[in-house]
Amino acid sequence: MSKLIQPKPETTEDLSIDKLEAAVKINKDLYDELNKLTEFEAVDPFDSDQEESLTVQEEEKAVSATFLKLKNIYLENDLFRYAIWSILLMLVSTTILTIVEYDMFKGDVSGDIGESFRFGDTEPNWLDTFFHTFWWSVVTFTTVGYGDVSPVTHIGKLLTIVIMLLNFGIVTLLGGAVASVLVAERLKGDDKLDENKFNDHLVIAGWNPFVPSVLKILETDKESTSVVILVNETDSELIDRAISTFENLDITHLCENFTNETVLRKAFLDRAGMFMILPDNSGLLPHEDPDEDKTVLTCLTAKAISEDCTVVAHVLNPENVSHLQRANVNEIVMPDEHVPHLLAKHVTDPGVPQLFDELINQEEEDQGIQQVDIPRPLMGQTHNKISAYFKFKHQWLLVGYAIKKSGFSLEDQMGESGSPLIRDMITEQLEGAGIKLSSDEHVVVEINPSDDYVIDDKHRALVLR
Repeated sequence: MSKLIQPKPETTEDLSIDKLEAAVKINKDLYDELNKLTEFEAVDPFDSDQEESLTVQEEEKAVSATFLKLKNIYLENDLFRYAIWSILLMLVSTTILTIVEYDMFKGDVSGDIGESFRFGDTEPNWLDTFFHTFWWSVVTFTTVGYGDVSPVTHIGKLLTIVIMLLNFGIVTLLGGAVASVLVAERLKGDDKLDENKFNDHLVIAGWNPFVPSVLKILETDKESTSVVILVNETDSELIDRAISTFENLDITHLCENFTNETVLRKAFLDRAGMFMILPDNSGLLPHEDPDEDKTVLTCLTAKAISEDCTVVAHVLNPENVSHLQRANVNEIVMPDEHVPHLLAKHVTDPGVPQLFDELINQEEEDQGIQQVDIPRPLMGQTHNKISAYFKFKHQWLLVGYAIKKSGFSLEDQMGESGSPLIRDMITEQLEGAGIKLSSDEHVVVEINPSDDYVIDDKHRALVLR
């Protein structure tokens, strides 16, 4: 594969237009070669038998998930459980009564409906009789009881007695279940969120003037999530007015205390893509400062719900940084951290602060510095090749990489040394005590690396569009 050629600015000859054009042409050839690599290697060879096997496995998983969901509904929902038992009892009683009192119910079908409804050709058959018996069982079970027909045999009458006695228990339980559901919804004061649309969404805990600005940037970014849950105790009318302008975002507001584990579970935090904790101004007077102890407590609660949850915390007091680090916060944002640097740059390097401002303003046009995926076939290649790819393919300037780094891992530190039995015992004891064996992942940045810097699958490109 060709190597990226860069002009060497040692002499005037090296800076000639011809030299520069030659370097650009070679780099363009390199891009064409990389682009072919992307096209051919993007499609992996795939065995048809393997594809069929995967399809069968997916179908089995779907069926298993459906049965599991129905099982959970049956165990957790009294109304559903009692309704199922009621239907089963009526079907069983209908089947037995159809067998025991077949002649009576068959004759009643002929007398009641005549020729208007029959599955049989000239006279009611077994299906006509069963349907008529089922109707009679429902009428009896619900205490309506027209009395137009009654069992003749002793067994039929005994079964009817059982049906009527069971009615008192089942119907009472059904009524109680309906009442409990209505009362629970009334006490809860709001509707349960539709869990089907909440997956890899953003949860923002706390409310302050920064939130609308964050939502504005999210709305302009076409690749970010559009589903957001706001959790705070600010009046719902104020929140509704603040978010009414965001037409491209699906925003839900939970007016509850976000330090409560139940509230975070209601926001489906275990399925969220990111959890953002902000200083909360809810209910505060203009001269009062937010209680940042809530930020630390909320982070601990979030990690108890999901250890893999990515948590970003915005803090005002630097003293809380160490507490958040111990709570395994993935990223910590300090709002005034860069102000002295920007002020000094106005003196030492005029133009640098203006560059930062311009990059931030360009975000509204889906430009500026953004994080993008690196094509899979380019994994394992060097920085100069990937830089050429983005330059000639998209006209983007590759400025660096965002790299996911895992924290300290006890398993990695133990390695293969010592007895496997001892390692397994240590691991089991720590996990049993609820101690994590590794800290959470965090993101580090590599800016303008050397040409021979090798890229792996943990890298994502930071490009200037």
